Amino acid sequence: MLNLCRETATGSCKQRSLFYQVFEFDRGRIVAYRECGLSFREIGSRVGRNQTTVMRICDRWMQEGTTDRCVRSHPPQCTTSCVDRNIVRMAVTDRSVTSRTIAQHIQSVTHHPVSARTIRRRLQQSGLSARRPLFRLPLTQNHRRLRRQWCNERRIWTAECNEIIFIDQSRFCQQHHDGRIRVWRLRGERTLNSCVMHRHTGPAPDIMVWGGIGYHCRTRLVRIAGTLNSQRCISEVLEPVVLP
Repeated sequence: MLNLCRETATGSCKQRSLFYQVFEFDRGRIVAYRECGLSFREIGSRVGRNQTTVMRICDRWMQEGTTDRCVRSHPPQCTTSCVDRNIVRMAVTDRSVTSRTIAQHIQSVTHHPVSARTIRRRLQQSGLSARRPLFRLPLTQNHRRLRRQWCNERRIWTAECNEIIFIDQSRFCQQHHDGRIRVWRLRGERTLNSCVMHRHTGPAPDIMVWGGIGYHCRTRLVRIAGTLNSQRCISEVLEPVVLP
C-alpha cells in the first residue's frame, strides 16, 4: 500500500511539474487549436505536450474561462494519509525514536524530502507530543516479590504506624535554574533586556535543609552546612532531633 501511495504521489508531482512548464503562449495555442476542432492527441503533438496536460488545460478553460493555475492559499502537503499512518505507527512502536530518524526512513521509502519538523507536526496532529519519560527503578521479579511480601506483612499495622517517621533532605540553589525556563520573544529580540536571564558561572550559594514527618507529628527543619554524611546525620540530626 505504501508503494502505491508513493507511485500516486510521484505521478501527481510529475503532472504538476508538466503543468508548470507549459508557458502562457503554449496554453493559448492549445485553446485555439481546440476551438478549431483538433483532437487532444493532435494538439499534444503540435505543442509537444502529452494528452493529459492538454485535456487538463482545455477543461480549465471550459469550466473557469482561464488557463492559469489556481494559486494555493497554503503549500501542498508533502505526505499522504498512508504515510501519516506509517509515521504514527513508527512513533507508537518505538516511543523513543526521534523525528529525524522517522524523516530519514520516510524519505528513503517515498524518495521525497521530508523534514523533522513535518514529522513532529504530523505526530502532534495525531495527539502525540514529546514529553519527558517517567523514570522508575529497574525492578526484577524477585524485587517485586520481596516488596509485596514486605507490604503484606505490615498491612495490618495500626499502632506501629504511629512510630514510623519519613525523613529527607533537599538542597536549594539561590541563583542557578534548571534550564527549563522559556521566554516568549520575536526574532531579533534575543539580546533584549527583558529576554535575558543573568546567572553566575562560578559556585553559587545554596542551602540544604533536613526534615521529617510522621503519622501525628513532624520535625523542625534543620539547616545542614556542607556535605551530609552518615556520621553528621547521626550526631546532628538523628540524636538531637529524632530520638528525643
